[in-house]
Amino acid sequence: MRVLLLGANGQLGSDIVRLWHDPAITLIAATRQDADVTDEALIRDLVERARPDVTINTTAFHNLPQCEENPELAFRVNAAGGWNVASAAASVGSALVQISTDYVFDGEERTPYLEYDARRAVNIYGAAKIATEDAVRIANSKTLVARVSGLYGLAGSAGKGGNFVETMLRLAREGNPIRVVADQVTAPTSTAEIAEALLPLVKDGVTGTVHLAAAEGCSWHTFAAAIFEICGLKPDLQAVSTAEFGAPLARPMYSVLGTSRAPALRHWRAGLERYLREKGHAPA
Repeated sequence: MRVLLLGANGQLGSDIVRLWHDPAITLIAATRQDADVTDEALIRDLVERARPDVTINTTAFHNLPQCEENPELAFRVNAAGGWNVASAAASVGSALVQISTDYVFDGEERTPYLEYDARRAVNIYGAAKIATEDAVRIANSKTLVARVSGLYGLAGSAGKGGNFVETMLRLAREGNPIRVVADQVTAPTSTAEIAEALLPLVKDGVTGTVHLAAAEGCSWHTFAAAIFEICGLKPDLQAVSTAEFGAPLARPMYSVLGTSRAPALRHWRAGLERYLREKGHAPA
C-alpha cells in the first residue's frame, strides 16, 4: 500500500514517519514546504506523481488568534486546501485521511463527544474545520475524518512555537508563577499514540469519522500538574478560570472525545508519561 503523507514534518506527521514500520506500507513523506495545499496545481501534480492508495492530510492552519484575525486565510488553508487534497486524491483513485479537531464541537456537553454528535463551532478555527470535513467528503467518497484533540508531539507545533508540555517546562525553569485554566476540559493526546492507532484504520480502509484521543479528560491545570509531578518539579502553579486568564477568544469549555468506532486510546496520563520519557524529561 502506497501512502502519501502531507505535513510529514509536523507533530503528527513526524510520529507517523517515526513509528510506521510496516512492510505493507510504502510511505511517501511530503513536508509543508513540499506541499502547499492552497496550490491546487502543485497538489494535483504531487498526487499524480506519487500515485498513492491513501493520502493523509495532516496540514492545518490552527493558530487560533490568527484564525480570528484572518478568517479568509483560515478557510483557504483548511477548507479549500482540504478540498484540493481530497479532489486530487480522488482523481487517482486514492482514499483520503483528513485530520480534524475537537473544536468542531461547542463544549456545551459534559460527556465525551462521539462521532455522530452534532457539530457547532464557537470560533473561526472550529468553523473552518467543519467546512473542511464537509468539503473533503464531497470531493472524495473514500474519506476517513479522524478527529483529534490537544496534540503534543516530539516535533512540536510549528504554528504555535512548541507544545503545551514544553511551554509548561520552560515556564517552570523560569521560576515565575504559572497560571493555567482549570475550567477548560479536553483530552490532551500524544501524537505517537494517535499515529499508532491510525495505522490499522488506514490498512483496513476505514471510512467515515473516527475519534482518536486519549481516554478520559482533564483540565489544562490538571494536565500541567501531572507534567510537573512526573518530572519532579514544584513550581508555583495556580488554577484560574478562563475569565480570570483573560483568553481573547472563545473555546469549547468541554471537548473530550469518546469513540464508538475505534479502539480507545490509553489514558491521557499514560501518553504523557511516554512523551516525557521519549523526550528525556523523565526517567526511562
